[in-house]
Amino acid sequence: MRPSLTGWRRGSALLLLGIAIILGGGGVRYALMNAAVQLAALALLAVRPACVRTFWQAAPTGLHILLVGTLALPAIQLVPLPPTLWQALPGRDLVAESLALAGRPGLWMPLSLDPGRTLVALVGLTAPTILLLLAMDSGKSERALILPGLAALGLASLVLGAGQLISARQALNWFPGGNPHQLYGSFANHNSSGLFLVIALCAAIAIPTPARPARQVIKLATCLLLAMGVLLTQSRSSIMLLILPAIQWLLAPGRHQSFNRARRTAILAAAMTIALAGFAVIAMNNARLSKAFDRFDSLHDARGLIWQDSLIAIGRYWPIGSGIGTFDEVFQIDESIENVNRHRAGRAHNDLLELVLESGLAGAILCLGWIAYAGRLTIPLLRDDEDRVTAPAIILIAILLQSFIDYPLRNQAILCIAASMIALIASESKRIRMK
Repeated sequence: MRPSLTGWRRGSALLLLGIAIILGGGGVRYALMNAAVQLAALALLAVRPACVRTFWQAAPTGLHILLVGTLALPAIQLVPLPPTLWQALPGRDLVAESLALAGRPGLWMPLSLDPGRTLVALVGLTAPTILLLLAMDSGKSERALILPGLAALGLASLVLGAGQLISARQALNWFPGGNPHQLYGSFANHNSSGLFLVIALCAAIAIPTPARPARQVIKLATCLLLAMGVLLTQSRSSIMLLILPAIQWLLAPGRHQSFNRARRTAILAAAMTIALAGFAVIAMNNARLSKAFDRFDSLHDARGLIWQDSLIAIGRYWPIGSGIGTFDEVFQIDESIENVNRHRAGRAHNDLLELVLESGLAGAILCLGWIAYAGRLTIPLLRDDEDRVTAPAIILIAILLQSFIDYPLRNQAILCIAASMIALIASESKRIRMK
């Protein structure tokens, strides 16, 4: 009984990551599924409580500061302030006027203009935080399972999405709505689905494969299937992100000196030529893939207009911010009348703009801090030809790039993936320093 429990505990980081990907791809609208992910995270923390102590004793100081700052920001935004203080903050004049008209001008109010949404955002950090703690506390063998696990979960999501496409989203669909011609898998947003398949492709490329033809064929087939899945999502941003795993694939052969570089390059070039030819033939005869490429013919959408109005809204609440999770409530105040249509923006479609609007200067500093920290750890390892960090680094870059035109970190699944990649890079950096 004890050995099986020990093995289960050792795989808790991968288990939580799998639960987050399966249930947490829906965003804030799917509270019950998000709650299931968070409860699973708390249960796993109860099984391995020592990971908290290990993290504070062994993790780098920079990671401590960033994690505490990330958790403290929404918590501070929920602290009630006296009326003389919060009414003096930028952008609070409309709230003050509304309360005065309601006969309640003396209320204590928090920094956040929608405390309920900010509380949801704070609770939403539960799973990625615990996953970071579990992964940092894991052994090398457990962390080595994360990338293969991501690849396997990517294939599972692809199979799920294929079933959804075949049934025109009438079956295997636990996130209602969506386009019946786009592949969603375990996500509610086709952009997030495409990004996840790109992430799974990067993970699959990083899996060490013995120099056996059968194993190489399986790996190549897995990569081609995942790439095909990205096309089927019809997500333009994700299709463009396929350049990242392509670069990863091209860089990997030259880093293994035991192989003949010219021969590997020739085989790779031939494989890519065949793959591209196959994609072209299939795309010409497949309506869904044709639609994916047709979407590049029209690159004009409302994002640019939303970004313009978001910048105006940022100016209204700068440098304090309106409160994490409040974008949908406050954006409409500054939305230009000529940009209004029958659809609500809902999001800034740029995670960085949305973060600055909601969190002000503190959010911008935290965001730059995470980027700088990951870069500082990664670059020296890449110089030392550490292949174990190549895939995590490229995965984080993919998430960052899509954040410029979408909101991938607003769901539990991608947020947990980002946390696990930070843990892999930080753990590998620590291992190298201790040599």
